[in-house]
Amino acid sequence: MKVPPDNSPSSEKLLRPTWMLVDGALQSGLELVVRNGRIAEIRPSKQPVNLPDRMLLPGFVNAHSHAFQRGIRGQVQHAVGKDNFWSWRARMYELAVRLSPEDLRAVSALAYLEMVQAGFTAVGEFHYLHHQPDGHPYANRNELALQVADAAQDVGLRLCLLRVAYARAGAGQAALPEQRRFCDQEMSAVLRDIETLAAEGQNRFSVGLAAHSMRALSLDQLRALSSFRGPVHAHVDEQPGEIAQSLDEHGCRPLEVFARAGLLSDRFCAVHFTHPSKEEIAILRSFDAQVVACPTTEMDLGDGFLPLEKLKGVSLSIGTDSHARIDPLAEIRALEWHARARLGQRCVFVQSDEPNALAAALLRVGARGGAKALGLDTGEIAVGRQADFIAVETTSTALSSGPLLTNFVFSGQPGFVKEAWVGGDQILFDGRHPHGEAIREAAQKVLSAV
Repeated sequence: MKVPPDNSPSSEKLLRPTWMLVDGALQSGLELVVRNGRIAEIRPSKQPVNLPDRMLLPGFVNAHSHAFQRGIRGQVQHAVGKDNFWSWRARMYELAVRLSPEDLRAVSALAYLEMVQAGFTAVGEFHYLHHQPDGHPYANRNELALQVADAAQDVGLRLCLLRVAYARAGAGQAALPEQRRFCDQEMSAVLRDIETLAAEGQNRFSVGLAAHSMRALSLDQLRALSSFRGPVHAHVDEQPGEIAQSLDEHGCRPLEVFARAGLLSDRFCAVHFTHPSKEEIAILRSFDAQVVACPTTEMDLGDGFLPLEKLKGVSLSIGTDSHARIDPLAEIRALEWHARARLGQRCVFVQSDEPNALAAALLRVGARGGAKALGLDTGEIAVGRQADFIAVETTSTALSSGPLLTNFVFSGQPGFVKEAWVGGDQILFDGRHPHGEAIREAAQKVLSAV
């Protein structure tokens, strides 16, 4: 399935919404010119708007996704014994071992369809299903990664494929049977796979490295990955149990392990980071490393809360992780609301008397922060950036009074997103995707059988 472009010539498109977010402020009377997939000009216009009652915003960037986990939504909201992150993980593995390559494509496309309809235009897929269920590679070692890439192309979503390195169940522990399809013992094989994917991706997708966690890799294996020069992501400090394991094996906390391995830089993203120490935050800052928060998943799994007030000045982004919910607005406002609930104060992330300042800052986290995390040239409406943006309907009662941008961030819903463009090609039309029904039917067929 290929998403058709919009009706205007691919060489140039002219968009004149009622409102446009430029330089952190909503402006009217502007025309956006797209040429060859990039924003070529933003200029004043006296022509009638061609996107009436629409607010044009940069598309959100989902910096952390496990697309296949969309398949367990609704199946893990009841207790099985004493339920926690680790018991949830065991139930998630039950799905992971049963998906065929074609199943993975169908379920991933469902997740990506929902992302686009919620306002995401790009995703970082933290991809760790690599091999057959018994651990043997497919004839094409990258078979499953390419199925995920095909799913993103089916939807039209921009993809950064973060190929995961995973080798063990924990210190001194071989991989569990249900983890075998995740695992490679030789990091040279992981790096070769990334190199092959980069060549195969060409203009379809970009690639990065995901060193799954200090639980899943030894220090020597982490060091063997340090030569990679693209985006590097890893789960860090998600659970107290992870920190305890790190202290037992290495005598230090997880982020310190990644630092010892030579993986920290301004390209490194610590995913979750819900239980960092003061020393780890100092290390993070010293390398100008980044953080990817996934608040709705972190709430759903009982992970904890990002200490937002301690990370001012750190580049932040968001992800939907396990896809218990796919809603960028829920993620960005949860960052602020969690901090308010913990600290007993308001306006934690930004303290300003400008009515839209906090909302604009949270939108930057959701868009430009994610683009930086994935090494993408998008995330803002600015000349030269890739033309990835969304149009929001502004006539809803929820947005009918007060500052429009703030109302959207704190009271908006995914359904307010009506149009979306990726690389200048329109992929969402009045809230509908051209292949939405077929994607949902294909996924439902898979999920009813597994």
